[in-house]
Amino acid sequence: MDMVTAAMGRTGAAYKPGPSRYPHIALGSTTDAADVLDAVTLRASLASIEKSLTGTVLADSIHLVEQWHDGRHIRWNPIAEIPLGTHT
Repeated sequence: MDMVTAAMGRTGAAYKPGPSRYPHIALGSTTDAADVLDAVTLRASLASIEKSLTGTVLADSIHLVEQWHDGRHIRWNPIAEIPLGTHT
């Protein structure tokens, strides 16, 4: 996390993570009908899956972004990219 903290400091962005924030991975995809999905029903459906929802993800960098919600979509601007090394 020292590399992440240093990269954040170099951006000059006014950012202080809240106590509940932590690095995470986000992956999403939608279809044309995504705007009519009921989030509560979707969350309940995902919670009812009775098997592990974990997996392994290989990553070669971390991307820090400025993120906000415009009332309909989650938007972001890239701030910094931190290489994690090479995989063989």
